[in-house]
Amino acid sequence: MKTGSVFCDLQKDFDTVNHELLLDKLQYYGIKGKAKTLLESYLRNRYQRVQTFNPYTNINALSKWTKITQGVPQGSVLGPLLFLLYINDLPTTVEPTAIPIMFADDTSIFIKSPNNTQLKKDLNTAFWQINKWFQDNLIKLNLNKTYFIQLINKSTDDLDIQIKIENKLIATVQETKFLGLIIDNKLSWKWHINYIIPKLRSACYIMRTGKPHVSFNTLKIIYYSYFHSIMNYGFLFGDLQQKVSKFLNCRRG
Repeated sequence: MKTGSVFCDLQKDFDTVNHELLLDKLQYYGIKGKAKTLLESYLRNRYQRVQTFNPYTNINALSKWTKITQGVPQGSVLGPLLFLLYINDLPTTVEPTAIPIMFADDTSIFIKSPNNTQLKKDLNTAFWQINKWFQDNLIKLNLNKTYFIQLINKSTDDLDIQIKIENKLIATVQETKFLGLIIDNKLSWKWHINYIIPKLRSACYIMRTGKPHVSFNTLKIIYYSYFHSIMNYGFLFGDLQQKVSKFLNCRRG
């Protein structure tokens, strides 16, 4: 099967949630009556302003109060949940042509087809559908930071696939960052390993220089905070841990 993926980048996604659309969707999902009234009160009639302080003149500058007409409050408990409900119907626009992968505001679509022609057609169709959904829901897609990757192996040819929307070509890349992992077109993890090695070196240096001055328990805290957390992240993707360990052993040797 020929496989490709589009990694989407959204502009200020949490700040562009339309309140009217969100409330309509909440009602569609069964949130009605007092529950809807409570959330409506939570979203509406909020105001914000900007305050700046000049330490040299000891003067505060304040902007005028402005009513907030869109967006969910960031840093709140409800903010991410409301955003997830807002984009909950997005997968229906591309299924079954594509497989959507969504985590909060990170959105990507994977497509597999039996031949090159069908893959090109399905990719452009699915991307047009998902871009249409973003437009209908007043979310802006950043086309300059949206990338296409064709996943290949030794028996797969690298295809010349062009995904075009609004007279703009989506850039084709060999690797991109997704949920903290560097995904490359061969799923070799080489790019990701090169990305985390400097961080692991820094953690080793901190532990080595701090060892004479701190207790063993403090060293364990440093290890789990700066080394283990980096090494352990993303290991659900198969043999990444083994490859990183092998790489470190080779460098150490």
